[in-house]
Amino acid sequence: MTVIRRLALYVALPLTLAAVTAYGWYQFSDTGRRWRYEDKLATYCQGLIPPKESAVFTDYDTDKALPHDEHVGGLDGYEFCWVGKTMLTIARIPASARDDDGPRGVFDELRPDRTGTLPMALGGGWHGYTNLESAAVVLDCGNQDASVVASAATVSRAGTGRTTAELLAATAVRAAEHWDCEAEAGGPIPRVPAEPEQKSRFEAKGTCAGFPMHDMDSIHWIKETPATASSLLEACVLGETKARSEELFQVRAYFGPFAQAQYPDDESTRDAGRHGQRFSWATARCPGTSARALFTISTTEYAHEDVGDFARSALTAFAKRSAAQHGCTDLELPR
Repeated sequence: MTVIRRLALYVALPLTLAAVTAYGWYQFSDTGRRWRYEDKLATYCQGLIPPKESAVFTDYDTDKALPHDEHVGGLDGYEFCWVGKTMLTIARIPASARDDDGPRGVFDELRPDRTGTLPMALGGGWHGYTNLESAAVVLDCGNQDASVVASAATVSRAGTGRTTAELLAATAVRAAEHWDCEAEAGGPIPRVPAEPEQKSRFEAKGTCAGFPMHDMDSIHWIKETPATASSLLEACVLGETKARSEELFQVRAYFGPFAQAQYPDDESTRDAGRHGQRFSWATARCPGTSARALFTISTTEYAHEDVGDFARSALTAFAKRSAAQHGCTDLELPR
């Protein structure tokens, strides 16, 4: 019996030491730290967060940097989770879905934060945008009339640059696989362009190009971004520099789920029209989705003169240019 006990001790002691060593390695080594991080991400936010791209924001912290994840809205809901100081919303959105103006839902999460920065395309073949405080990537499902969206918003002025775009792109690819969405991914994301600045109205060559501004002496400056077919949000701002630098007109385009977020689920909603003298909209049918693109122009209270004709002409030029660049047809303009 003594021999058997000694043999058992000789076997158990090395196994115990090995287990203690393995546990210490798992808890304290850099490799173990990454393994613990990947273990948590396997279930955190439905397993949709990529380890490599998210580690830039979390430094492999499994506690404070991954504090909360939540499935919102039942069977057809969306995923919401924190990655560092970045809030992510991940969803599969049917092209028929609309914002019903009820309880807060995915479309409320997708609306970009209003900042002084216009939405800029991400580049690299990805459909999306960033305005340096919020960003999104969208993948159109070739086998479904739906799209997969990964969007981000930051707190504490953390900013959304290329690393955020890379996180969203990798997250969108994982989400597409999760929802059996056959989608085409892009390539490496380039550096985010510099924030657009005011310039002369006669220098328009991007989203403000083609506007009939030669006779509009009240317009002193424009703010625009490069016009690309991959942007899902476009904007052009026209302003004056009298007592203060005020905006006179805001012209915007929305595509895919961002267009769906702007108009309610209402059978009486027309494809084009006006609300008073201050707001007009147009729509177009775009490839890859049955959700119509939306083009709008808003006239601010600082435009005191009669600018109705200019607003119509500006919206027409903007919508025609943008629709053609995105391959959209059946453009409906307000009469």
